[in-house]
Amino acid sequence: MIRDLDSYDYSYPDELVALNPLAAKDQANMLVFKKNSFSHQRVCDLLKYVSSSDLLVFNNTRVIPCRLTGQRERASSTNKKPKVNVTLNKAIYGNVWTTFCKPLKKLKKGDRIIFSKDLSAEVVSINFAQCVMNFESGEKNLITCLKEIGDMPLPPYIIKKREHKKADFKSYQTPFAEIDGSVAAPTASLHFPDDYLLRLKRKNIPYCFITLHVSGGTFLPIREKNIDKHKMHSEFASVDENAASQIRETLKRGGKLIAVGTTVMRVLESSIFVDNGFQAFNGSIDTFIKPGHDFKVCSGLFTNFHMPKSTLFILVNAFLGIKKANELYELAIEKKYRLFSYGDCCLLFP
Repeated sequence: MIRDLDSYDYSYPDELVALNPLAAKDQANMLVFKKNSFSHQRVCDLLKYVSSSDLLVFNNTRVIPCRLTGQRERASSTNKKPKVNVTLNKAIYGNVWTTFCKPLKKLKKGDRIIFSKDLSAEVVSINFAQCVMNFESGEKNLITCLKEIGDMPLPPYIIKKREHKKADFKSYQTPFAEIDGSVAAPTASLHFPDDYLLRLKRKNIPYCFITLHVSGGTFLPIREKNIDKHKMHSEFASVDENAASQIRETLKRGGKLIAVGTTVMRVLESSIFVDNGFQAFNGSIDTFIKPGHDFKVCSGLFTNFHMPKSTLFILVNAFLGIKKANELYELAIEKKYRLFSYGDCCLLFP
C-alpha cells in the first residue's frame, strides 16, 4: 500500500472552495459511485439508494461556539493587556482544555485571559503549539458562557476569506445536534434539512445515532512523509445500546450500513467497537483509516470533499481505492463541485 503522503495530494481551483452553504441544503450536488460507475445526483436523491433493510448512521454531536477573544493579564505587567484569540480544542478533565492560541508567543504559564465578566482562564502549560487552560466561569456552566460570547469554529480556510456571520450559528450546526462537545462540525450532515428524520420515517428508512466530539485536530496537517508515522488525534466517542443493536441486526441481515460522514466511519470502524463484537461503549478513539484497512462495518459512505493530504482524504482513498478516489475528485473538480465543509458531497458504494 502507498504510504507516501505526496501520493494523497491533488490541486483544485480556489474558486471552488465553498465559503457559505446553499440556501436549499438538499439541493447540493452529490456525486455517486456505485457498481463501478459515477453518476451526478443531488442530496435530495439520497434515499433512492437506501432501502428499509439498510441503516443510516448519523453523528449527534453539537458544535460549541468555542472561538473566543480575550485580554491577557500578567502580574508582572500591569499596563500591557494584549488581545489573545483562543479556540478550544479538546477537554482534558472538568474545565481544563487544550486550546489553540494566537499569538501564542504572548503567553506563559500563570497568565490569565479575561473573556467576559463571567469567563476567564489561567494558562496551565504550553506544549507543542497548544496551550492548556483552566477555564473559570463562576456560577455559570462553561458551555453556557461559550454560547453567550463565543463564535462558531469555522475552518481556518473560511475565516481567512470572510468574517464570522450570525448565520453560522445555524448553518454550521447539523439538524441532528444534541450533545455538546465538538469544536468542528460533522459536515456531511450539514446537507440535511430540519425535517429529514420525518422523511426517513415516512419512507421506513432505519437510522440511528452515534456520538463523536470532533476535536480541532481534524484541521491539523499531517507532517510525516510516511503516513504510518502520523499520530492521530484522539476524540471522545460513544455508541449506545440502541445504536449498537441496530448495527448488529443490519450486519446480520446483510443490509447496507451507511456512515453519514467520516466521523461516523471512524467510530464504527474503530478497534474498540469492532474487536468487542459491535457492543455499546463510551471512550476515546484515535482511528486513522488508511489504505489496507479491513472494513468490518461500513458498506457505504456519504461525505463531503476533503482537503488534499488530510486524514479524511486518505480515509476516502482507503474506502474507495486510490485509483477510484482520484477519479472521484478529478470528476468533481471538472464538473465544478463546491469543495470542503460548506460544499457538495459524494455517496460511495465500493
